[in-house]
Amino acid sequence: MKEKLKGKFLPSHFVQENFSKLHHLKQGSLSMEKYTRESDQLLIKCDLKEDKEQNLVKHLSGLDDRIDHVIELYPYTSLYELSSLAHKVKLQKRAKGKSESLKPQNQTYPS
Repeated sequence: MKEKLKGKFLPSHFVQENFSKLHHLKQGSLSMEKYTRESDQLLIKCDLKEDKEQNLVKHLSGLDDRIDHVIELYPYTSLYELSSLAHKVKLQKRAKGKSESLKPQNQTYPS
């Protein structure tokens, strides 16, 4: 029944487009919450059921490169832990950027 309804009411390209969006989904400027929500919505639209490990790997691969390399160094077993680590790393990177911008620049004085 579900398949008949899909065939009748959804354009043939709908699932393909959503699989493509899911495959290419990146966090970019999205918050972790919005990125997770978008991923979950695409999984529903694609009628895909991922196991926990697949979901974690997919989320990690879509994160900002400056964040995912750091997160890979820490253990996590749930999406909540992954999100928490991503948030902490992002805050650290922001704080580090601010502190570096406040440091006096090396100035050369004429002899």
